[in-house]
This record gives sequence, C-alpha cells and structure tokens, in this order.
Amino acid sequence: MTLLFRFGIWLVGSLGGGVADRILSHLERKADIENGRDKLRAEVTVETVRSELAVRQAARDIVLAEQGWWVTALIRPAFAWPIAIWSGAVVADSLFHFTWNVAALPAPLDEWAGWIVAAYFLTRPMEKVARGFFHSRR
Repeated sequence: MTLLFRFGIWLVGSLGGGVADRILSHLERKADIENGRDKLRAEVTVETVRSELAVRQAARDIVLAEQGWWVTALIRPAFAWPIAIWSGAVVADSLFHFTWNVAALPAPLDEWAGWIVAAYFLTRPMEKVARGFFHSRR
C-alpha cells in the first residue's frame, strides 16, 4: 500500500501543478460535501434528542403535578400496600406455621394482585433509576 501511495504522489507531481491543484480542489470539495452531510445528520440527531427530552420533561411535569395532590399521590399505595400486607401474611403464615389461616384471593383477584405488586415494586424503582440517570447527565 505504501509503494502504491508513493507511486500516486510521484504520478500527480510529474503531471504538473495544474492537474495536482485540480485534484486537490476536487478532493477538498468532496470532503466539504461529506462534512456538510455529517453536520446535517448531527443536527437532526440533536433535535431528535431535544424533542425526546421535551416529551419526557412534559410527562415528568404531569406526574409531579398529579403527585402533588394527596388523592392522586395515594392511588398506587392504596392498591399496592393491602396486597403487599396480604402477601406478607401468607408468607409468614406458611413459613412459621401461625394459626392465621390467611385465605387465598378469589380467581381474578389473585392474578390482578400479581400485576399490581409488579407494577408498584418493579416499575417504581426503574422510574427512580431512570430519573436519576437523566438528572445526572445534565
């Protein structure tokens, strides 16, 4: 490759200054066009990220506004904590053989309970991690 490159330099140099200047100006124009394309791609990417951040900020503002009122702030805990307490009672009764005789939930509620517990205890920590991640990047 080095030998071929040296030969190319020798060939361009022997053709004369006018040809070499035209080749170099062509290569510079080509590089400018490619840089312009890259710059445009970068600008589009930046605007896309900014719009995504604006959407997330708006969603965050809605959540904060809803959580500011005690009625909306208690909706998740009102559903999750009774189920968490019931699940804890079932586990404690099963492990330690208490005489509590905790009843099982009826058919549709047992499935809903799993969804509610997963929604509360799995998504909330992910929200906090995501919020911390995005706040640390500012």
